[in-house]
Formats: sequence, C-alpha cells, structure tokens
Amino acid sequence: MVFGSLLPKRPRKVREQHVREMAEALNALDYERLQKIASEDLTIFNARSGSSNGLDAFIEKDRKFREQAGRPQIIIEDLIHHDDEILVSGQLESKHADVGGPTMWRVEFDGPLIRRIEITRTELRAHDA
Repeated sequence: MVFGSLLPKRPRKVREQHVREMAEALNALDYERLQKIASEDLTIFNARSGSSNGLDAFIEKDRKFREQAGRPQIIIEDLIHHDDEILVSGQLESKHADVGGPTMWRVEFDGPLIRRIEITRTELRAHDA
C-alpha cells in the first residue's frame, strides 16, 4: 500500500509491537529499549517472585534474575487482544528446569505504553525439583 507509511499505526498494532519489542529487549538485556515502550510507573506482578513498582526497579530485578538464571529467553507463542489489554502465552526457555516452562502475561497499557504486566508461571511440583 502506497499510503501505509503515511497513516498512523492502529493502537492494537502498536500495543502488539511493544509487547514483542519488550520480549526482544529483555532477551537481549537491552534495557534502554524499554524507555520507549514502558511507562515510568510500570508495575510487574510475578506469581513466583512478587512485585516490582517502577521501570527502574523492574530493570534491576530482571537483570539480576537473568544473570543468575543463565539468561533465559522469552518465546512468544500467541497474543490475544482483549479490549486495551493483551494476553500473551509462551515459554521461558532455560537450561535450568526450575526456571524454564510455560508462561502467560496479562499486559495493560497507558495509551501505547506498557503500564502493568501480570506474569503467571507453572508452579514447581515436588517431583519436578
């Protein structure tokens, strides 16, 4: 389409692009990229490791986690749009069995910026450890 680059991107497309870019940035430990796609008051709730409030706190916590866990990688398998939110399903790939596995994110936005993420992971069972 000739005019495609002249028209603004639709909000759904931008939100989806930001979710994918966040996964890529986290996988690459490229935290500077998050400044453009996440709000400063970003809130993360992880069912396994608790909450972080604020972009800087999240970056610090994520960097520490990834360095200690051998740099696990987020693999997005599906994105489902629901109103102004996106439900993400995928995998966290890791050499460590206690780190890797299925994951789901519920991502909320403030305009185009990622504002809140709820992360759900499979709980470890006694025979898995």
